[in-house]
Amino acid sequence: MSTSAQLNVGLIGFGLSGRYLQAPFYRAHPGFTVKRVVTSRAEQLAEEFPGLEPTPDADTVLADASIDLVSIATPNATHYEIARAALEAGKHVLVDKPACATAAQLRELRDLAASRDLHLFVFQNRRWDSDFLTVRQVIGGGALGELVNYEARYDRWKPEPNAKPWKEKPGAAAGMLYDLGAHIIDQAIVLFGRPDDVSGATWTQREHSSIPDAFDIQLTYAGPMRVHLSCSLLVREPTPRYTLHGKRGSFVKYGIDVQEDQLKAGIPPGHDRFGEEPAEQHGLLHTEVNGLTVRGPVQTHAGHWMGLFDNMHQVITRGAAPAVPLDDVVLQLEIIERVPVL
Repeated sequence: MSTSAQLNVGLIGFGLSGRYLQAPFYRAHPGFTVKRVVTSRAEQLAEEFPGLEPTPDADTVLADASIDLVSIATPNATHYEIARAALEAGKHVLVDKPACATAAQLRELRDLAASRDLHLFVFQNRRWDSDFLTVRQVIGGGALGELVNYEARYDRWKPEPNAKPWKEKPGAAAGMLYDLGAHIIDQAIVLFGRPDDVSGATWTQREHSSIPDAFDIQLTYAGPMRVHLSCSLLVREPTPRYTLHGKRGSFVKYGIDVQEDQLKAGIPPGHDRFGEEPAEQHGLLHTEVNGLTVRGPVQTHAGHWMGLFDNMHQVITRGAAPAVPLDDVVLQLEIIERVPVL
């Protein structure tokens, strides 16, 4: 295992997350080298990593003494077992969200990593979304005054079940609350911390779906503050991604971070316009400044998922503090487990 600032990566899984959301950042970051990729997609691998042969299975990655970091981009239900095996093999680990099916599983992995002097990271990349970075700026700048209502929606138009069989398979960590809810619950934790109460439900809306494919939850905090998080795959007309109301004003943001679409289109991290959304998607701020009403667009921050990889490298090589504390992710899973399935 390397002790230098250059870290060797074994990537397990090469679907959407592995190929488009993780691999491009390892390739663009000077501190990482992808040495192994577990996949059966040899042609796709050759496009992204010419000359790199597919690795047949995770065990081969874990047995390779040169691998410093195991990056897990596999179906949700497999995360816990692979992450545990990687930690037991002496590897640092990045695991895609949801980290585990239960908070108890993640506590176990957290303690195992600590006992081995290893680092466990969770791929909460949407902390670095353009729109969420802008929401943090608007709240932090005080333009809304005391916040009373925060709403985040993760809606899509997908009336037919997903073509990926594992996405529609009932079982551990299945459904939109784990898949997409993990992101917007995590963002709420970043902004507001542990809620006093959790209510709501997750259920199935689509006729042929075999998983809970919608959710609507409320997080209650001290005072007037309320958080509303929801998702539906039967929303054809776009709804606001974020709606914030405070005692001085409101902020409404449509659209979604462009990094995923850019990566799918072959635009790499480091491109001049990477992470920059079009002006027509800028959020609307309506507030009062020095007695005057102000209503207009707020320029959106550039998205920066590379921030997760920068931090991960600094944690491993320099002892920096993790940008995504594991206790936050444990809390996220505790919240998910409190939401009943109807």
